[in-house]
Amino acid sequence: MDSLAGKDNPLVTVAPVLERYPDFTALLNGSEDEGMIQEIRKAETIGRPIGTSEWREEIEQRLGRTVRPGKRGPQAKGSGGKKNKLSP
Repeated sequence: MDSLAGKDNPLVTVAPVLERYPDFTALLNGSEDEGMIQEIRKAETIGRPIGTSEWREEIEQRLGRTVRPGKRGPQAKGSGGKKNKLSP
């Protein structure tokens, strides 16, 4: 594969990857970090991005929406929350 040899092809531009990981092949051949794998799987399951709190704040500002989990449980009375047909 050209991309693994450090060459662009019609589907892949290698420069951005090589800037971040100069020895990309070693990255692919490296040992797996079980903790990181579990963190990625958890994020996939709940649909939340992985990153530092600063990065998440930046993403929230860019997207104009919250990416962090909200407070669990029912909303407090008088909080202005929307009610559905099942709400008293």
